Amino acid sequence: MKTILHILSFEWKVLTRNNSLKAIVLVVVGAGIYGIYFGKFEIDKQEHRISQVQLYEQQQFDSLLVWARLDTAVADNKKKRQAALSPSGVGWSKHFTYYLTNDAHSTAGLCLGQRDLYPVYYGFNVTDLARQVNTGELANPMKLFTGNFDLSYVFVFLFPLLIVALFYNLYSGEKEGGTLSLLQSQSTSVRMILVSRGLLRLFIVWALAALLLLAGFIIQGESLGEHLSLFWQWLLIIFGYCLIWTILMGIVVWLRLSASLSAMLGFGVWLVFTLVTPALLNLFVLANVPLPNRADMIHAVRNHNDQAWEKPRSFVFDQFYSNNPQYDQGDTTSFHKWYYASFTLMDKEANALKAQYEMQVGKRNALLEKWEWLAPAVMVHERLSRVSCTDRHSHQEFVKEVHNYHDELKELYYTRIFQNEQFSMEDLRRLKEML
Repeated sequence: MKTILHILSFEWKVLTRNNSLKAIVLVVVGAGIYGIYFGKFEIDKQEHRISQVQLYEQQQFDSLLVWARLDTAVADNKKKRQAALSPSGVGWSKHFTYYLTNDAHSTAGLCLGQRDLYPVYYGFNVTDLARQVNTGELANPMKLFTGNFDLSYVFVFLFPLLIVALFYNLYSGEKEGGTLSLLQSQSTSVRMILVSRGLLRLFIVWALAALLLLAGFIIQGESLGEHLSLFWQWLLIIFGYCLIWTILMGIVVWLRLSASLSAMLGFGVWLVFTLVTPALLNLFVLANVPLPNRADMIHAVRNHNDQAWEKPRSFVFDQFYSNNPQYDQGDTTSFHKWYYASFTLMDKEANALKAQYEMQVGKRNALLEKWEWLAPAVMVHERLSRVSCTDRHSHQEFVKEVHNYHDELKELYYTRIFQNEQFSMEDLRRLKEML
């Protein structure tokens, strides 16, 4: 035991005096700090947009309430008050736009995931939601290609390179330096000595990861005491990932190659598991479950909406009243009622198109999850995104909230529209509470 401790003490001195290794560690630390600040910058930018949208929505609705309280003795005030209380044209002769925001998770800045590709808020009115939510602009292809340089990127892509740099000469360095025979003369086996030195290097990597993660929580402004469980989840995922790469490099060391060949092989393993395997896995999934073209889905929704206005009123009312008997007052002549009934039918059919698209995407993701263990980088990044609520599933949950919110708004609006009633002040107060 004393021999191992003495060797580990000597190993620590050698590592701390290695200028090349110091430079690599500084690069990784610098990249980590930059990743933390980049993620914080992106999240702060998103939260600024969200706060602006929420402020705008509140100001507009406050103006609406002012109009609703105007003295109707003045002719101009009477028109404004009527517009404010009209469910078919609230405020400035148009529908009021409501906003629902997707607030950032506490560690979203450490792993942006897909949060910068999807909208962080939706603005919509009580007409057809599918058109407003599903037919927006497509994601920027350059962002899809490059991704984000956040802290998770450093852990997933740069830490394996650090492990390669630490482990490639674990055995070959002794052999080429002429000290292997000295190790063999010790009472402790060479294998045990190499394992001990390898564990020391792994602990250094783990310590560096823990320090960067701690810095990430502090810079993001999150209290470690309040998010201790979240911190441990991140730490366990990262520690496990580093352990996988240590085992891979242990296999390389076991081959007892020269230092240059070990370094090249380690770098090759990094290329395979971080770049080649994810690309091949993506091609495999695409070949078995082709990803539907979102542009085609958007085009189909737009065409369907254009064709919906050509349907006879009798057909629209029959379909609408059969699905929504609570609004059936027997009126099949009102233009306003036909107008909103048409939007409801558009939503129903457009959502059916979207469901087909989502089903295909779901099959693709299920197949990807089945084989993602072949690409540890993909698997770990997906886990970190899920913990930080920045993955696709989290966005889909947000979209469900949008649909539920829209249904609540429609219930209040349609009840007044199909009963030929205006909003009361109580209705407006209820809408304000829903903001």
